[in-house]
Amino acid sequence: MLLGVSSVYGFLGLTTEMGVAVLAGAIGLAFSNLDKIARFKGAGFEAEMKMVQTMIENQTEPSTDQQEEAKRKDNLSGTDKKILKRLQKPGYTWRYAKTIAGEISKPELETEKALEALMLRGFTMNTKGSNGEIWSITPLGKSVQQQHDAQ
Repeated sequence: MLLGVSSVYGFLGLTTEMGVAVLAGAIGLAFSNLDKIARFKGAGFEAEMKMVQTMIENQTEPSTDQQEEAKRKDNLSGTDKKILKRLQKPGYTWRYAKTIAGEISKPELETEKALEALMLRGFTMNTKGSNGEIWSITPLGKSVQQQHDAQ
């Protein structure tokens, strides 16, 4: 369909309409396969599904299994607790290490190392943001943080 419609517009010399048809088809393909793709880029449109999935996970309660696993892994340092708390700041799903470092009054390098250690334990995850590496809390990390808040 995408190829046929855009080809017809191309043969008729309607380049603007052809471009719109290609873009509409690309957007349609992206949204029809949301559960199957991690990244989609085409015709000037780009979708990053990892970020969408993370936002959904952050707005969902941890499962019973995650809560049980959190109880078994419940040995956080003071810095780890502060970092996990800052990763759950309302209004933000992804945070820069530099921002978190400023909020917890620790050097950026020390904060990055702590974030990486938390990631190895399954409590945080990262991806590339527009200004460098960005971090988010995982459902397991959220559950561990909730265990500490309950104490």
